[in-house]
Amino acid sequence: MSYIDATYIITAVIFYLFSYIYYLKISHGLGNKATYLQLRRFIPCAILSVLPAALAGLPLTSPLFVIPTIIAILWIVTYPTLYFISNHKVSSDFEFHFEAVFGLYFIAWISSLGIIMQQISWLAIPATILITVAELIMLSITVAQLIYYGLYKACINENGMEMIQETHYNEIIEYIKSMPIMLNLITCLSSIFVTAATLFVNYHEMLITKDTPIINLAIIAAIAIFLSTYLWKKKHGVFIRTAIVEFYLDVKEYLATNLQYSQNMQERISELQVTLLNKTDKPHTILLVIGESASRDYMKAFNKDYKFDTTPWLNKMAQSKNFILFPNAFSILPHTVTAVSNAMTEINQYNDKKFYESCSIIDIAHAAGYKVHWYSNQGHLGCADTPVTLIANTADVAKWTKQELNQVQYDESLLPYLDELDPEKNNFLIVHLKGNHFNFLNRFPESFTKFGTPGKYELEVNYADSIAYTDYVLEQIFNYAKDKLNLQAMVYFSDHATVPDKRRSPNFEGLASVRIPFFTYFADEYIAQHKEVYDTLKKHANLYWTNDLAYELLCSIFDIKSNRFDEANSLASEKFKYNREDLRTNCGQSKI
Repeated sequence: MSYIDATYIITAVIFYLFSYIYYLKISHGLGNKATYLQLRRFIPCAILSVLPAALAGLPLTSPLFVIPTIIAILWIVTYPTLYFISNHKVSSDFEFHFEAVFGLYFIAWISSLGIIMQQISWLAIPATILITVAELIMLSITVAQLIYYGLYKACINENGMEMIQETHYNEIIEYIKSMPIMLNLITCLSSIFVTAATLFVNYHEMLITKDTPIINLAIIAAIAIFLSTYLWKKKHGVFIRTAIVEFYLDVKEYLATNLQYSQNMQERISELQVTLLNKTDKPHTILLVIGESASRDYMKAFNKDYKFDTTPWLNKMAQSKNFILFPNAFSILPHTVTAVSNAMTEINQYNDKKFYESCSIIDIAHAAGYKVHWYSNQGHLGCADTPVTLIANTADVAKWTKQELNQVQYDESLLPYLDELDPEKNNFLIVHLKGNHFNFLNRFPESFTKFGTPGKYELEVNYADSIAYTDYVLEQIFNYAKDKLNLQAMVYFSDHATVPDKRRSPNFEGLASVRIPFFTYFADEYIAQHKEVYDTLKKHANLYWTNDLAYELLCSIFDIKSNRFDEANSLASEKFKYNREDLRTNCGQSKI
């Protein structure tokens, strides 16, 4: 084996070790599956990063290899490092594997394109421009993040990204003019120098012709074609799945749909008619708690045969006439956004309503005279989280722990927010838990471990501990609302379920992922004043139900009549029209 061959191999090994070790060090809350998945995934990435150069005998000192390598390293480290610095004290789990995948493949993409174009002399100028533009765009994205951090001493967040996307070009010009002249001059000259230098070295490289075997060129061309598709395709491409780009697109979608949702909301509200049937004179609170990834199969209160007592509080409460447990509740899909947005609005599997045309339960609560508080331990913006965020932002008060609290976001971090509610007002309180989302080991404090070994990664045992922790959090929320906010009614259900020892799939893979817990609480005062609602729910406790009908259930609990409320969809109504044969999951595609 020649020296140069060994150099390519050593370089690939270095790329692999750097990417994987850095990924491990910069991530929080990785489970064994993620750890071993990336252990394998980064191997072909590292091999492919040097393969075009090795096949063409391209020196590793060539600009076609050095420049994309510099950019790749910046992609691998910039956003993950800045996020880690800014959030590692307040976020219990995050990881950035697509940065390494994109960075390594970017090296292969640029070098393979350059090698192919070197073979055709008349492509020197267009090839130089194409490669240089691609390199400078990728470089500018990382440099912009570093500049932002330098200015604000924090990784870019939702507010920063919104500010950037909403800024008018005149404001940009004014901002540049406000900066010191010398700084603007240095920035301008540096940009010109980097651009000119990159153009020069790339053009010089494109003029070099190489005698590469035809079979090697064919393989390099295949790599270039594959990566041109895989890196840049609009759906499931690597580039759009890197964290900073995904974040940019989330905010872009949020801003676009926010305008449409807000415009339609004014029309909806103007047409909304709500009449209270039995008004409660005393100030009180209606409470909705939305769980995350909780399966009733792993909850002792719903599954008496389960080996761990994961629900000691709910077991006790279930003995009271004030609590009603519903053992046949299902989610519409094992995806948070779809499940929650359908649960909170008129949309369901059984009608053809559109999100932007539908009233939410927050709209109903406002019309009924309630002040609405939404507190969430979920992210403010996640991938395609727009509908849930838009609904939440129509509340009078909407807060997310990652924006507010300087501590790890276990669900008990939500408890201090409850002090903000005024007990002298009618409140509708919505609490959105992180609950039992993977990685389960990060959903509860290590000191809370009941069934496993503290800190030990064991999927089902960790999940059982997270369920027990949720039971504890529900107890704290319930006790506070009952003691201090005159709690009249409480509803709890999970967005969807999960199977803890099975990898989650984007596809629907059976009812185990949608069998959710669902219970209600009613105070004695509420039962006396709204007897029909309570009696009907008690009678319907064993009926089948899907959580996209939560909107109508809550309308009944508010005890209203409305032109945007179909009583036949409400489990608390004698008109409830569904039985097991009628109900669906998997967004209407599968029977229960």
